[in-house]
Formats: sequence, structure tokens, C-alpha cells
Amino acid sequence: MEKVLGVIDAISEWTGKLSSFLIAILTLVICYDIIVRYVFSSPTAWGYDVTYMIYGVYAMLGMAYCDKMKGHVRMDLIYSNLSERGKAWMDAICYLILFFPALIVITYKCGDHSIWALLAGERSSGSVWRPYLGPFKLLITFGFLLLILQGVAGFLRSLATALKEGRRIS
Repeated sequence: MEKVLGVIDAISEWTGKLSSFLIAILTLVICYDIIVRYVFSSPTAWGYDVTYMIYGVYAMLGMAYCDKMKGHVRMDLIYSNLSERGKAWMDAICYLILFFPALIVITYKCGDHSIWALLAGERSSGSVWRPYLGPFKLLITFGFLLLILQGVAGFLRSLATALKEGRRIS
């Protein structure tokens, strides 16, 4: 089981670190757009669309890494007062009751929207450039799939810790 969990963690870490490079690209796009707009009075037709697409992909591909690093919001008022085993039980229960049901529905709906966007040739209406949205929406769905995968690893670790006396499985 540790080998499978290690592979899932590696995938999450790789996509999270890869997505972090998108911030540098996003910064360059925004700076370029500001310079050509305000210095040369010649705004780009693509700046707005590229900005929200890059940021969206950054956020979606970084979610699994954030989950791996325990960066998502917790109710610390209760959680911090629990033992390691109690925390593990709470994590496992929350994965089952909240995390998986919500993400399965969201991922399913995103998948539907992605397929429809690809088949219909959906385009953005945010600018004159009007890029195709299918690939962008597929990356959003992929990000949610990665988050579910990392959630499986988190759930299995929590369950293993909850069922064993002793230290937390990492």
C-alpha cells in the first residue's frame, strides 16, 4: 500500500510544482498586457482570457498538492484538541461524508461540461479573441480527478492510523 500511496503523492507533488510555474507565466502575461495597454495604448485581445485560464489551471492542478500538504481549511477548534488517532478518525469520516461525495458530483458535472465544450466547440465570450474552452475545461476536470486521487491516499492513511495504536502513517 505504501508504494501506491507514494506514487499518488509523487503525482500530486509533480503537478503541484508544475502548476507553480504558471504563476511566473501569469505574471509575465499581466505585465505585458499592462505595458501595451497603458504605455502603447494598444490593449491585447487575448490578455483577459489567457489570464483567467492560466490562473484557473494553476488553481485546479495545485489542489491535490495542497491536500497532500494538508493546506486545505480545517476546523482547528475541535481538531487540534484530538489525539493523533482521533484526528485520523475525524479525517477518515470527513473524507467519506464530505470530501468524496462532493468531489464526485463536482467532477462528474465538470466532465459533462468538458465533453460538451469539446463537442460543441464552445468558445469564450469574454473577449474578441474567443478561444476554445474545451481544453481549459478538461484541465479543470483533470484537477478534480487528481484531488480525488490524493483524497484516496489521504483517506487510506487516515484509516490506517485510526485502526492502529501509535503514530500517524505519513
